[in-house]
Amino acid sequence: MTAIEFTVHVLVETGQAAVNARYDAAEPYAITFGFPGADWAISRDLLAEALRNGQAGIGDVRVTARGDLITVGLSSPDGCGWVMFRRDDLAELVARTFDTVRPGTEGDALDWSAAAEVFPGVSFR
Repeated sequence: MTAIEFTVHVLVETGQAAVNARYDAAEPYAITFGFPGADWAISRDLLAEALRNGQAGIGDVRVTARGDLITVGLSSPDGCGWVMFRRDDLAELVARTFDTVRPGTEGDALDWSAAAEVFPGVSFR
């Protein structure tokens, strides 16, 4: 299996929403969430760290885990917002991505051929 599709129910500032989460082994570092109005790619390691430690992130994406909820704060030059996930949903999603591409092996899943064309003579393995 190289891709995972997962629907999670979230709370956003405007109410509840069903969000499609997608993980593709070809882009092993990120999980893409289809929020109302925009897609956001969030580091799976960031989500995993917040699940383990209670919080993670600086800058545009900050993740805080409290009790049964995970809050993801998002900001950009166009504005900011937040979304809340059920902890169990995110934990299951992250675990599935780890089953697809084990942590520490993400580089093995990447296609380095484009980089090799840009940097001829440099080994990427």
